[in-house]
Amino acid sequence: MRIRDGLAVLKNPTLNGHLIGKEQESLLAYELDKAGVINLGQTDPDFMGRKWRSCFSQLGFITHKFTRNLNPGEKDPIIIEVIKDHPELGLTGQPYQLTPSGLRMIEAETVQEQQECMLRALLAYEIPSLIEPNNGEYSFNPFIFILQVLKKLSAVENPRGLSSVEMGIVQSYRDHSKVDQVVQEILNFRAERDAAIGRVARRKIDNQLLEKLANAAGLKRGSIKDYTDVNFRYPRLTGLVSLKDKRLVLNEKKLPVIDAILAGGPKIYGKENHHKYLLRLWKGAELPTDNEATAREEILRFKHLLIDSGVQPELIPLIPDTQDVAELNQIRLRLEVLYQQVLEKKFASEQNADEQVKEIVAYLKSIDRQPIDDAYDIEIDDEPAYLEWAVWRAFLAINQLVNKPHEARRFRVDQDFFPLGCAPGNGPDMIFEFEDYVLVVEVTLTSSSRQEAAEGEPVRRHVAKEKANVNATTGKPVYGLFLARTIDNNTAETFRIGVWYNGDEPDFINIVPITLKQFILMMEKFLTKRFDNREFRRVLDSCLIPRNAHAPAWKREIQKVVEQFLVG
Repeated sequence: MRIRDGLAVLKNPTLNGHLIGKEQESLLAYELDKAGVINLGQTDPDFMGRKWRSCFSQLGFITHKFTRNLNPGEKDPIIIEVIKDHPELGLTGQPYQLTPSGLRMIEAETVQEQQECMLRALLAYEIPSLIEPNNGEYSFNPFIFILQVLKKLSAVENPRGLSSVEMGIVQSYRDHSKVDQVVQEILNFRAERDAAIGRVARRKIDNQLLEKLANAAGLKRGSIKDYTDVNFRYPRLTGLVSLKDKRLVLNEKKLPVIDAILAGGPKIYGKENHHKYLLRLWKGAELPTDNEATAREEILRFKHLLIDSGVQPELIPLIPDTQDVAELNQIRLRLEVLYQQVLEKKFASEQNADEQVKEIVAYLKSIDRQPIDDAYDIEIDDEPAYLEWAVWRAFLAINQLVNKPHEARRFRVDQDFFPLGCAPGNGPDMIFEFEDYVLVVEVTLTSSSRQEAAEGEPVRRHVAKEKANVNATTGKPVYGLFLARTIDNNTAETFRIGVWYNGDEPDFINIVPITLKQFILMMEKFLTKRFDNREFRRVLDSCLIPRNAHAPAWKREIQKVVEQFLVG
């Protein structure tokens, strides 16, 4: 989760509570770029720094700057007022300082823990309503409103969740009493769209809706689309909302918690209780599972789900005889992680199906800038992450793994097994262990001479390290597979020589560079003629035989090997 990784950057004392001014805003952006959270590119660093700072403060992960013209190092009087009676917050009064909620997110190790941090943030987050009852300020909780709409939509005839375009309708309302009106407007839009014939006609209706919503809000259509994308993405980061057929739906595994949240309704503080609101925002909202009875109910529910899925009872953590809710929730989260791994194993077994392989190929082609079948409406908001994810799925399809699906990837996935970002540094992107060998896979979108500078040393180091680990255990042969849109000659030369020194001792390693186009052609063959990992290994061996040639010649020989494999 990029929010968590971005917050970790703020632990730096030069940034934590020190984000006022263009220089510090730019420093934040540079550190986010260095940590791999963003790709700064040609974007103005101070603009990007302000953007991420605003995101963190709105969600309560860092304090806000309330007083205008506050100088760097000065404390904000409003923050001082809030913390005066709440020293447990551990805040100094500095704007843009990490809050307890932000620190909890940084310390969250599993996806499930990070999702709960995001859930606490979104449950606490309020914006002004468009109505003012009793001549006073009335606040609105966008996340709970989305849950209310999804709950209503799940009960209509032919339920199908909420599309990203339909989210535009939802976000145009700020009144919790208008849920039925929103749902009816969505159903009317669907009826019009369903009556249209062809994709072009349906997209025209989508664009007309976005244009109408933009005009009503006094915004450009692009701005409405940007807001829609954020509102479509954030609910999924809580784990309560899933993506099914490109539509948001309630996560069935979390329905008891969702129902408990909806039963409690939005907890609105409003302007008159601004200090109480800030206290809740900076601490994070309470959850139903903060209650001992509810935590125990969830533990028992996930225990039964695991047993029903075939997990042996002795492998399931025991329920402690304690009233400590924090301890109970640790057990609950462990059970959720175990159940997610059970579901991931099922997900992995499904990747061999024709339709899944076709989708994998479509994602790879989209990333490789190749035309794709109109049947696949591919949307990719993070190409490097989706490249790792698509290649992972490809080898799940080839299957016959000895290690578990979640052990084969180093990037994180959400509850629907979509990527939450790229694999962290200091290790390979993926490691696939088969019966007879281990395959270390590295992917990149870098090209030209930058490719060798960015990938040559890390890829060799990662393969050499994994080879040493495997030699100390199973002793299986270790191969490296390097995938990129294009293979620079300098990169190929580095892998052709294939040497990594441990001190004065050379270690010869086997790394095969293959283009995305070549890999896509191999996966397209997989659709018509299933091959296994042993056949893939033979391709790697055949590619390594002619590597005594210089890089350009070796690349041509690799192309010949791939062509022979495709016709074989």
